[in-house]
Amino acid sequence: MMGSTGDADRKRRHFGSISPTIAPAKKHPFPPISEDKKLDTGLLVYKNQKLMDAIEANKFEYAAREKLYNMLLENSAQHRSTVEAVNWSWKQLVTRLESSPIVKVSGTNEGGTYTSNLNEEALLIRLKETGATESSSMSHCEHEIEGNQEAIMEKSYLLRGIESTIEDLRNYKEKVHATLLKGIPEGSSRQTTSIDLAMEVKKLRLLIDDLHVKHKPLALELQCHRDADAHNKAVIRRLKGELQSVVTKLEDTNKKLAPLKAEHDATKGTSFPPFNFGNKNLFSEKVKDKQRDLRDVESILRDLQDQASSRLEEVRILHEERIKMLKQLSSLQQNQLNVKCISSSQPWLLLRDQLEKAKLEVMHYQALYDKLQMEKDDLAWREMELNLKNDMIDVYRRCSAVADSRMTDLGMEIEKHNNEKKMIEVKLAETSKEMGRQEIITDFKALLATFPEEMELMQTQLSKYKADAVDIHLLKADVQSLSNIINVKVRECETLSRRCADEDAEIKKLKALVQDLKQSDKELKLILRMYRRESTDSRDVAVARDLEYKAWARVQSLKSSLDEHSLELKVKTAIEDEATSQQRLAAAEAEIAELRQKLEVSKSEISRLTGALKSKNEENEAYLSEIESIGQAYDDMQSQNQQLLQQITERDDYNIKLVLEGVKARQKGDSLHSEKQALEKQIQQAAASVEFFNLKVARMEDQLRINSAKVQKLGEEQVHTSCILENTQKRYSDVQKVPHQVSGSLGKLQSQLETDRGTFTEQQIQLEWERFKNKRTVEELAAVKRKAALVQAQKEGSIVPKLEEELKEYKEIVKCSICHERRKEVVITKCYHLFCNTCILRVIETRHRKCPTCATSFGPNDVKPVYI
Repeated sequence: MMGSTGDADRKRRHFGSISPTIAPAKKHPFPPISEDKKLDTGLLVYKNQKLMDAIEANKFEYAAREKLYNMLLENSAQHRSTVEAVNWSWKQLVTRLESSPIVKVSGTNEGGTYTSNLNEEALLIRLKETGATESSSMSHCEHEIEGNQEAIMEKSYLLRGIESTIEDLRNYKEKVHATLLKGIPEGSSRQTTSIDLAMEVKKLRLLIDDLHVKHKPLALELQCHRDADAHNKAVIRRLKGELQSVVTKLEDTNKKLAPLKAEHDATKGTSFPPFNFGNKNLFSEKVKDKQRDLRDVESILRDLQDQASSRLEEVRILHEERIKMLKQLSSLQQNQLNVKCISSSQPWLLLRDQLEKAKLEVMHYQALYDKLQMEKDDLAWREMELNLKNDMIDVYRRCSAVADSRMTDLGMEIEKHNNEKKMIEVKLAETSKEMGRQEIITDFKALLATFPEEMELMQTQLSKYKADAVDIHLLKADVQSLSNIINVKVRECETLSRRCADEDAEIKKLKALVQDLKQSDKELKLILRMYRRESTDSRDVAVARDLEYKAWARVQSLKSSLDEHSLELKVKTAIEDEATSQQRLAAAEAEIAELRQKLEVSKSEISRLTGALKSKNEENEAYLSEIESIGQAYDDMQSQNQQLLQQITERDDYNIKLVLEGVKARQKGDSLHSEKQALEKQIQQAAASVEFFNLKVARMEDQLRINSAKVQKLGEEQVHTSCILENTQKRYSDVQKVPHQVSGSLGKLQSQLETDRGTFTEQQIQLEWERFKNKRTVEELAAVKRKAALVQAQKEGSIVPKLEEELKEYKEIVKCSICHERRKEVVITKCYHLFCNTCILRVIETRHRKCPTCATSFGPNDVKPVYI
């Protein structure tokens, strides 16, 4: 529709600018005096008299309009003074808001300050291009735009700062509320009340947002009214210019009519000759044509007057509606910006009460939060203590696992010895039945004679093992002391009770094994008695004693294992109470030092055991070499037996002895190999325990470092929180002072703004009425101008050909500029050029969619229909 209005204005300007220029082109200032002209002088004088009367009336009206214009200028001067006062008060308010600490203007949104005015600037530029504001000066519009941009930039800067501070405060409050809600237990009355309050606050915020949303269309309507006012001002200026041009043209016509009037006065005294009957018909036809033209012009004028009156009535109704809207806007602004009304409203009072309650709850929740923080720190310390205790329990489990593996090894050895005993009994029974029993017995006695030396070696090894066992007992005692210091809450663990039950079952099993060993010991004693009865040799007694010693050593080892289990049960029952955190740290450090010493001792023991292993390996090699030499000797003997068949019997006895020695050597080798394996297992277990202890020590050291770092961090956080509390208290005191100052200044400014707003609305209403009156006067001047143009056209000649030419021009204007056949039906909104629908559809179907006149690219959505 803007395109249609622009075309209508363009047509009107074209009509006002072309029609006067065509008339002077065809006018001859000094025409030849003929009989027809002499006949028309009376009519011309009459018309000129009417024109002079109309000009005089227009002069009087113009003088009255000038008076009204001067009065309007005086009122506008008063209005300017009031506007300057309002601007001054606004600047003071802006400076106060900028000086207050609440306003925080972020510089990141500087690029978006002119977004609201870009549409207005584009509209003004398009109006300049189309010529709707040709009469107004371009420079004045540009200066106004620059001034408006600066003012809008300042206002938007302030409003954005206020909005950012409000959003920051809202986000901060929401974060505080969320943190406090986390601290409150679920399902409590405080939580429900806080949630209800939060919902009410959200509802109030939604109401405020709705008010803002309603305010935006009102502001847009006001902006539209302002744009319409600007357009009306531009039209008034253009009409003023046209009126001045009409006045100048009328003066020119007056100057040209002066000589005609003088000629008319000169010809008044002379008498006209009688008319010819031949010319009478021509004169009557011309008069009829002129009367017909006048009637047509009068009918056109009546139609135009009716249209103008109807449009004036519509404009008056719209003007009254606009005044009503302005009054409603002023009342809404007063109610919206009145601080007293807002502060005395019920939602405001409810919000204030709710804020006080929320502050009290925040203080209470802050105390609860501090209490929970202290409990959290205590729980962290307890967790650390429990971790240390778990580490000591792992150490104890490791030791118990080592003891269990030792017990299993001992059980295997016992079974092995039982099997050996059974084999020996079987062999003894077989040898007693075989021939040459005496010789075998002598060989067996010889073997028994070598047993004391082996017993001495075994006793030395046992003494070494006992010393190692003493060291192991010392280590276990140290582990027991460490477990007594650290394990505080192990009594509560049901797992330990189950383990105790399992260990009781194992102890019962061990007791059963001890009973079996005792039975085996009794059987051995019986066997010894049998041997004593058979032979009274001292070697049998020594062998029996050796067997008794071995059995006694096994019994002692089982007793030591039972003692270890009893000690472990005592460890479980002897758990002490926990001490303070600092004492625990000191005790842990002392324990770490002791563990390190024990690690060094265990390392020395490992080195000693490795030396013993080396010696055992050397002995094994010696035995193996002896066995190899015996085997070689046996081979030699076999070869000699083959060569010397005569000495078969002797060599058989000798071979039997050699076989017995080989069996003894093999038995010794097997025993040494089993001892070697047992020592290797012990060394592996010791190495694994050492690695495990090293890991535990490293873990405890890491925990100590972490604890020390936590203590330092807690100290630093305490100092930081104290500084933050001081700063927040200072800021809270400053913020408490600021609202009182701002409320006082806002009250004063509110009263000033109310008074200024009332005067401003009154003056605005007066201005609207005056604008309406000016518009009416301008329209009346346009009607007078049209009448003068018609009179001038009647005076200069026939108006029908001129109107036909103008109609042709208008038809050419209305026709499409591409095909010159169809009417303009569609407008391109980007450049506001008009074309017919078929031509635009052809352009849209092509790849390059550009305007045929200005070559600006457009899309199918940019094409809109226009009704001309």
